[in-house]
Amino acid sequence: MHQSPRSKTSLFAACIASVGVADAHAGPVEAWGLMRETAIEVCKPQGQHHYLARLVCPDRSHPAFERSGNVGPCHDLSADTQPGEITRLTIAAMEYRPLEAGEVDHHMVDRYELTCGPQTSELYLDMYHCDAPVPQAAPAGFSIAN
Repeated sequence: MHQSPRSKTSLFAACIASVGVADAHAGPVEAWGLMRETAIEVCKPQGQHHYLARLVCPDRSHPAFERSGNVGPCHDLSADTQPGEITRLTIAAMEYRPLEAGEVDHHMVDRYELTCGPQTSELYLDMYHCDAPVPQAAPAGFSIAN
């Protein structure tokens, strides 16, 4: 089904607006990628898949991975965020615009389920960072192939 850019913008804005009140806690560095607020920054769905394909499990195999859904923005909007601001954030994300200096990241975050043998874990990725270098580090419990 084809959606117009306007309907995609409305859908994205509805997702942003429905999430709730701000949580300023960004989480500890050792939790990088293991929680929504510390999502790994990549570029587009292809960047998510490329990054995940480079991860290495403790047994030296590569994890199987599957997207399990969108979990809302990296950082929630404040309760008083105006509709015009939601629209601006939505359009900026859809165009993969870089964040302004000091701007809070409200990009939508995807959760992936990774399987290494009998172990399953979750990893969070933010695909709206096309201005950032490709991550060269792995979250806790994984290493990365170059």
